[in-house]
This record gives sequence, structure tokens and C-alpha cells, in this order.
Amino acid sequence: MKKYLLTCVVSVCLVHVAPAQFINQGAKVNITSGLVVMALDGVVNTSGGILTVGGTLSTPGDLGNSSGATLQGDGQYYIGGDWTNGAMFNAGTSTVTFDGDQNSTVTSGGSAFYNLNLNKTSANLLLGDNMAVANALDFQAADNYVIVGDYNLQVVDIIGYDAARHVRTTGSGFLVRTVDDAPVVFPVGNTGYNPATLTNAGAGDLYRVRVAGNVLSNGYSGTAYTTNALDRTWFIEEATPGGSDLSLQLQWNGSEELPGFDRTMAYLSHFDGGIWDNQPTGAAAGADPYTLSRTGITALSPFAVLGGNSQPTIDILGRILWKGDGLSGVKDATVNVSGDLNGVAATDDNGDYSLTLAGNGNVSIVPAKTANLLNGVNVGDALAIQQHVVGLSPISDPYAHIAMDVNRSNSITTFDAALIWQTILGNPQAPNIFNKSWRFVPKAYPLALPPWGFPEQIDLTGVSSNQADQDFYGVKIGDVVTTFADPANFGAGMTPFVLHAQDRTLEAGQDLKVSFSADYLQNLAAWQFALHFDPGRLTLEAVEPLGGLPLTVDNFGTYNAADGEIRSLWSQAGGLVLEEASSVFELTFKVLEGGGKLSDALWLDEEALPAYAYNSVLEESQVELKFSEITSTGETTETGDFQLLQNQPNPFDRETVIGFLLPEACEAQLRIYDASGRELWRVDKYYPGRYNTEQVRLDGVTAAGLLWYELTTPYGTRTKQMVRVVGQ
Repeated sequence: MKKYLLTCVVSVCLVHVAPAQFINQGAKVNITSGLVVMALDGVVNTSGGILTVGGTLSTPGDLGNSSGATLQGDGQYYIGGDWTNGAMFNAGTSTVTFDGDQNSTVTSGGSAFYNLNLNKTSANLLLGDNMAVANALDFQAADNYVIVGDYNLQVVDIIGYDAARHVRTTGSGFLVRTVDDAPVVFPVGNTGYNPATLTNAGAGDLYRVRVAGNVLSNGYSGTAYTTNALDRTWFIEEATPGGSDLSLQLQWNGSEELPGFDRTMAYLSHFDGGIWDNQPTGAAAGADPYTLSRTGITALSPFAVLGGNSQPTIDILGRILWKGDGLSGVKDATVNVSGDLNGVAATDDNGDYSLTLAGNGNVSIVPAKTANLLNGVNVGDALAIQQHVVGLSPISDPYAHIAMDVNRSNSITTFDAALIWQTILGNPQAPNIFNKSWRFVPKAYPLALPPWGFPEQIDLTGVSSNQADQDFYGVKIGDVVTTFADPANFGAGMTPFVLHAQDRTLEAGQDLKVSFSADYLQNLAAWQFALHFDPGRLTLEAVEPLGGLPLTVDNFGTYNAADGEIRSLWSQAGGLVLEEASSVFELTFKVLEGGGKLSDALWLDEEALPAYAYNSVLEESQVELKFSEITSTGETTETGDFQLLQNQPNPFDRETVIGFLLPEACEAQLRIYDASGRELWRVDKYYPGRYNTEQVRLDGVTAAGLLWYELTTPYGTRTKQMVRVVGQ
């Protein structure tokens, strides 16, 4: 009965008003030509219903089509609210007009409109999905906008558009139209009205356009231009790349011009090949709004309007890796770019660097680093150079040859080892020659043997786009041994090199001769250590080698003797046997202040110079100093057996080794903490007497810089400093 009653009402009334919702739930309803159905509270077509609109269907509310229903016909729709299609909409030749004074959100469900009119009172049409209009989009009232957001709107024809009614591209969505040989306007804007007009002399295609605020240095990303440009970017794409021959006209408003922009000397720039390109400048047409054109466009990406004083930017990026392991970055290297573009950057913890430069042309990339001359350099490196020079243990790695060439003479000689010696000994003249700490080789360069004449820069010609992967290997000059020796093996190959001296009671005015002897070692090839004496109690008068080793006074650096420092460095290409109790050298002091013992005024100074000994295969060990004294019974006893030694290597990155001496076996605690007192690492265990080591790995610990380590035993507590430099 309801179906027949509705048919009867429709047939005798030209206008049917539904005082509530018009709901068609599964029925077939036909609004014939000439008839008007007005639903005051919306339209719902659902549950397989078929609603055919041949006349007019009007509602100030929402229209929903769902659950297998069909909405069809060639009539007229007037919708004041939202349009939600989740089923079948066959537009035919119908016209859908959105009116009223509220925003309408359109979810098309993939079904195209035929004609779509926008006739709202200061309200907008919002896209809820991608939408198509098979015939015409007609803007019929001012202050009406189609806001696409992140969806695309495809339209065949658009009429009635102007600065107060057009398509707003506020997100990633585009206006899509077909462009052949006739001019096609894309009436788009963002916050203002910035239409683009395309004419295609090539193969016709679907083109999509959106406009956004800002001009970014990398087209789609990067730093926004703040001068000499129009503050807009047009993103233009085509469905099938290639075959285009486009003319493009862009329009803007005077309020969108950035400081320094001169519209009488401007050009339309294309972001192509990773850079905003240059074009001949010309004067814009019009009088606010303004237009500028460009022809012969065959490839598409972002477009912008730049002033004659604007320079496009390019990015130069790369990484510098330490060749010692090929993985760690070289931090705080300075990268200079010169030539037609100029700039400077510093590498980060990973060795990465980047520069954004204005312009294009030829450039040279040159890294440099001069800090920490002796970082990683010790007597073991001098020993390795000596062994290489005499042919005892030749090194075939070309990067190691660069490290061994300390004076950068394109050769490896004993003078390079001597420079390491003299620098470690503190000779103030040595850094005048050993004056560079790093050399850099382009990573892509195939280094030969010998490597001399290798490039130390990357030269780029005709740069007009971003340049990535401009990578280098960093070679630490003088650091030879760490390339081949594993620091985790510290102390594994040798027993400690122990120096003995007899303790004395200090008497003012006394000329005190202190003889140093050594324990037996089967294979000793090198050492380095520093002795420190109290300059308020002692003054150094002489140094004398004693014959137990082939030493001369040149093996001792007394450049800082006034401050109480004596350095010793010795090496020879082949190892030798050091007999038990061999007399090695003698120091003569004048005692300035009596009282106390020599052992209180003279000690190994690990902070001035880490103490190492090496055998002929470059295995490292600790250097120790022990004092003996004569007791009342005439027996000789050792003192100073409780010592915390300097960690090795220091500075370090991932791991280091801490050595210490205990008078006898005991429980001990070793820990590392930062400047705030936060504990970073700790071990508690039972250690045997005499010499012990702990290998430390700070996995998962980010703390770097100056750290402290502390040894706590029944005999007291000792604390020293260490330096962690991540990525070196």
C-alpha cells in the first residue's frame, strides 16, 4: 500500500514535501521529469533501493546512498549538506548543485558526477575522497571554494571561476585536467588565487596541478627561500611522462612577493636535476595580479617564479671514514668547498657532512683536520716504520704508507720514525715538520702502491644538481700500529717491563744518583714512558745511559725538566734479550729539600706519556716502576706495589684496557663514572697479586669526553682520568 500511495501522491502533486527524512529502504522509487521532491531532513537510499531522479530531488540536509542501493537518473539534485555515496551512483546527464550556508563534504565512492554546481553562501565543498566531474564544474557564487585537501579532483570543464571562487589545494591533492593544443586553465589557489595555464604542442595527456606556499631549496623539501622569489611553488605532473611540449603561464599577487623580488627582472624556474634552473629574465605582465610564462617544457616537477638576483641552491653531502677500521666516522674534520661555489662544514659523530650552496659551476672539496697530533701515535708506530724501512716487517697497505710518511715527503725513511720520537719526547721543533694530523683520500680513488701522488680532494665540474656520496677515507698520520694490532690483545704477548730503583732518604744539598735496572725480557724492541719528579724537592742535573741497552742521551727528552718531567723513548727494528737486573740508565739529581723518600718525589707519569713496551711483533705491555729499600735487617723489599695505571688506548672509542698492581691477592672493585658521578661500568672480583688488567667495553653507553675510573681495594682507593671520543 505504501508504494501505491507514494505513486499516487507523486502523480497528482508537482511538489512533494517530506517533513522529515526521505528514506527509501529497498523500494524502487521514480521521481519523474517535472516533479520535485523536497526532503527537509535529508535523503537516505539504502538496502538495495533504486532511486531514479528524472525530476528534482532537494534537501538542505545530507544525502546518503549505501548498502547495495542505486542512485540514478538525469535530473537535478540540490544538496545543502554532505554527499556520501557508498554504493552505485549513475550520474547520467544529471546536475548536482551544492547550496546552503554550510560546508558540504563529498565522498563520491569512486562514482563520477556529470555536472556539479557550487552555489553556496560563503561556504565550501570539501573532498572526502578522490572525485571526478565528467562534464562541467560551475562556480555560481562568490566565496565558494572546492577544497581538495589530500585528494584529487578530475574535471573536464570548469566555468565561473575567479579569485573568489576556485579550487584550493591545501594539502597533497591535485586538480586534474586533460591538456591538448588549446590553453587549459587550472584555477587553483592556496591562500590566494594562483592559476596555472597549460598549452600542449605535444601528445595530449592528463595533467595535475597544485600550488603551495614557499619555495624550498630542494624542490619538495629543504630550506624555504626568504628573498628574491615569489612565495609560491606550483607542482605539475602528467599521467604518462614524456611526449610533452608545454607552455606554462603562472599568476600571482603582489602580496606574495618576497623581499628583494623584482618583477621586472624575473623568470619561471623549473626544479630539474636536483636544482632550480636559471632562465633569461623578463618583466611580468599585468598589474596585480601578475603573470609570467615559459615555453618548451618537456619534463615536469616543481615550478617557481624567481627574481634575477636569486641563485638556485645545491646540496653537497658525504662521509669521512677512518681507514683504520673502515667503519668509524672521523669527527670534527673541516670540509672546505671552493671554486664557483664556496662553503665550509664540519663532520659529525658519524663522519657525515653536508653543505647547501647557492649557484652552480666547478667546485673542489677538501677535508682537513689538524687537532690531536699524537692521538693514537706512540713508540710502537716508530718501531713499525723502522721495521718497514730495514725490510724486517714490510707493510703493503698503501693507506699505511700514507700514515708512515710523517713528514709528507712521498717516501718512508728513518726520519719519519725520528719525527715521532722527537714529538713524543717533547722537542718543540718537531711539530714544525710533523704539523699535520690527518690526510684524506677520495673513497672512490683506486689507491696504488706506492700511493704517492694520490688526490687529497674531489673536483667536480659543471655542478648543477645535488651531489651525494662525496666520501673520503681519513688516514691518521703516524698511527701505523693500530691498523694491524688489536688493542684487545694489550699485555697478551709480553710480561710487564719493570724498572727497579733503590729508594733513598732525601738529604738537602745531596747529589743523588739514581740507577735504574730492568727485569729479564726475552724480546724487547721499544719503550716509552715519562718520569715525573717534584721540582720543589729535586732538580735534574744529568742523564746517563748505563749500557744494559743501546741507549744514548737522545733517548731522553728533558725539554720540560724545569717542570719535573723526563720522557724516554727507545726502539730498534729487531728485538733483543734484556738480561735480569740489566743496568739501563742513571739520573743525577740535586736534592733541594730534605726529608721523605725518593719514592715520594719520583714516579711514573702516565698522564704525561702513557707507558708502553713492545716486542718485535708489536705486542704491547705495561711499564712499571718499583722502588726497593734496605731494611734494618739488611733485606731488600719492594714498595709502591699498589698502583692504578693509565688505561690503554687513551683516548678510546669502543673499548680500552685498565691495568693495575696489587701488593697481594685481594677483593677489589673497579668502576667508571662521569662528571655527574653517574656510574657507567663496574666490576667486583677477586684478583691475584702483582699485575692485573680488565678489558672494558662501554656497549650501549653514550657518555663521552672526560671520564673517571676508580680502583677500590683493602689497601686504599686510586682514581685516574680517561677520555672517550666516540667515532674517532
